[in-house]
Amino acid sequence: MNNGENKNNFLEKVKIVSGKCFKGLKKGTKETCIIGHNLCKKEGTRSFLSSLICILIGLIFAFIVMLVVNPGASFEGLWTLISTGFNSPQNFSRVLYRATPMIFSGMAIAFAFKLNLFNIGITGQVTIGAFTSLIAGLGGANWFACLLVGMVVGAVAGFIPGFLKAKFGVNEVLSGIMLNWVIYYIIGLIGSLAVPREFKDKMSPSQLMVMPETGRMPTLGIPNMEQVTWGIVIAIVVVIIISLILNYTNFGFELKMTGRNKDASQYAGVNQSRSIILALTISGALAGICGYMLYADPTPSRFQWDSNANTLLNDGFNGISVSLIAQNSPIGCIFSSMVITAIDSAQAALKTVSDSYNIHYTELIKSVVICLAALSSFIGMLLKRLNEKVDTFPYFQREKNITTVKEGEDK
Repeated sequence: MNNGENKNNFLEKVKIVSGKCFKGLKKGTKETCIIGHNLCKKEGTRSFLSSLICILIGLIFAFIVMLVVNPGASFEGLWTLISTGFNSPQNFSRVLYRATPMIFSGMAIAFAFKLNLFNIGITGQVTIGAFTSLIAGLGGANWFACLLVGMVVGAVAGFIPGFLKAKFGVNEVLSGIMLNWVIYYIIGLIGSLAVPREFKDKMSPSQLMVMPETGRMPTLGIPNMEQVTWGIVIAIVVVIIISLILNYTNFGFELKMTGRNKDASQYAGVNQSRSIILALTISGALAGICGYMLYADPTPSRFQWDSNANTLLNDGFNGISVSLIAQNSPIGCIFSSMVITAIDSAQAALKTVSDSYNIHYTELIKSVVICLAALSSFIGMLLKRLNEKVDTFPYFQREKNITTVKEGEDK
């Protein structure tokens, strides 16, 4: 009899405890839904989610291609693609130092986009920033002076299309493309006729020597992560500064207002010429810093300018991809650049998983993610409409009424 009573008491306690756990879980789930619903009302959250959805769809596409090409290695290949850039300090440091120039080029594009300006001249600005900062470094300047040289020269290169747009109505895309080629030939002439012989490679006179130690960006000194430099710290600081300018200053407000409604901003008395010139000048300055960062890492490469080489650096165009994935958010540029470099870092590792996964495979994945990023605004709009529809659900209507009553009682 006692055993039966003890058993019944035990079952009753289990029932009570499980009931409380279920109620707590149900309450926690509801609260989580409410928090997520409220967060999705914010434009920044929707932008982040739409970018994340684009990346996830790209990875799903990658997995499908792996299944088609080599089904037996598909799961290992997907894990390799996702984890290679982060599975060791050395790989992660490589991702960080390669992402650093991309952050600056992405910010350069994103900043101009805030005014609905497409800085296609970024490639020339990155190239002239790299060339002049290298010349300064070979001339004995320290890393900070080299960075300033690249930034100032990039700003001048950005000022030109900005001035032409503001004063003469010249389309910034047209002037930017033409200026890219002007910079290309100017560098060729200066390299051939004006650069001192001791700055050039002895075996190939159309190449500059590598950046001297004094001109390179100092490393952070983290064990097993020797490739990580102070450049990533500078990039994060600049991202914060640009975000503060865009969100908490009159200039940033004027920029965004002009980009969203040109006529309304003109009616409000915004100096549009000033905004255009400053936006493209700042964009050019960021591109010039990107150029310096490309040749200031611990294992620098050589700059080449002859007609057989691609003197114009494609890293400027990479900024367009970074900005698209980041939804033109300066903070988003940090994460989108890391995503792109992490995919790049998986190229060699994927080859060891299967010979079918060659170098073109990762390029295909990046292309899919970037193409989907062009639809991120559409995805953001769908998320907004879905959130508005959720607002009409009875549960959320009831919660809204309860909140309104409580606010009334407090008053």
